[in-house]
Amino acid sequence: MSATLVHPDGWYPASWRRLPARQMPSYADGAALQAVEQRLAHSAPVIASADAVRLRRAVAGLVEHGGFLLQGGDCAESFDDPVAEQVAGIVGLFDAMAARLGPVAGGALVEVARIAGQFAKPRSADVEVHDGVSLPAYRGDIVNGAAFDAPARRPDPQRMIRAHMQSVGTAASLAAAREPERPIFTSHEALLLPYEEALTRRDASGRWWATSGHMLWLGDRTRQVDGAHVEYLRGIGNVVGVKCGPGLEADGLLRLVEALDPANRAGKLVLIGRFGARHIAEALPPLIRATRQAGKRLLWTIDPMHGNTSVSGKRKVRRMRDILAEVDAFFAIAQAEGVAPGGLHLEMSALDVTECLGGRGPASLDELERNWLTACDPRLNARQAIDLAGHVAALLA
Repeated sequence: MSATLVHPDGWYPASWRRLPARQMPSYADGAALQAVEQRLAHSAPVIASADAVRLRRAVAGLVEHGGFLLQGGDCAESFDDPVAEQVAGIVGLFDAMAARLGPVAGGALVEVARIAGQFAKPRSADVEVHDGVSLPAYRGDIVNGAAFDAPARRPDPQRMIRAHMQSVGTAASLAAAREPERPIFTSHEALLLPYEEALTRRDASGRWWATSGHMLWLGDRTRQVDGAHVEYLRGIGNVVGVKCGPGLEADGLLRLVEALDPANRAGKLVLIGRFGARHIAEALPPLIRATRQAGKRLLWTIDPMHGNTSVSGKRKVRRMRDILAEVDAFFAIAQAEGVAPGGLHLEMSALDVTECLGGRGPASLDELERNWLTACDPRLNARQAIDLAGHVAALLA
């Protein structure tokens, strides 16, 4: 457990425990969970807090001076991932996308991967039912296993140890793969709060940092302003992303922004729209207008993946036409509201997966099965992601 040095406003790394926490697993053995938390609290950080400071400054630069944030990677990492191959693939994909976006970014291109910690997944239901059998939902390898059987689906706190070890190795490999002047930072959804708390560290100045990743984001299902996830994220110095879905209204967003960043510091918050092509025209303008009129110093980006998901049979389906339509709408709305369209957030793979329909991907539902590899949600393949970067580059230009 992290030390309980308390901020003047009552925050400390474990203060989230006083509040309701959604999307959290229920561990049967509390003593085993506590032992894992103690071990993690004395383990090596995944990233250095100095590098989290560096990302804060880079995002502040985007807010103040312009530029573009490119964020993307796997829907969910797996314990079966070959780390060296995964890192090489994501670096190569970022390089290809940066070649298109960098020259027209209007400032710095800041690159942030969904990697080295993206092991936990929120779920719309607590259980899965197949052929009359009901088991706990798969919540990512850090919580339980994907296999549909009772032992695999039992939440196991020891999985946090394995996730941490893999994340340390992945982050080190990622840092070594690029020149220090061109880093790819790490990010993940701050979902499993015992893991996040245990890896929270205090720097020499007394400031707290999440050392599980450079940037953490708040999911659309866990952004309750009086909830545990907001409480945790408001106290760390890292860049914090906030997923903004169609159910979020302007007054609610302003309360959330005020809770997470009362000092209104450029670089702290990245608002990530994920409305869907059908809803963005109605949902986004009042949110941008509210933050602009309130003088909030933050960055608006777009996630065109999560709001454009449907289901066909047992498969989730995402279509390139919807993804492109939401990107186009985001740029048009942001510019009409006098706000810079500041970035792109994607679920993507360097592999030739067949998970999203259209473009240089599968043309029909039947082709999805050809190379469906994701542990959870559909990802763009490398060619689709590079083509989308080219499309965005044309919008920026």
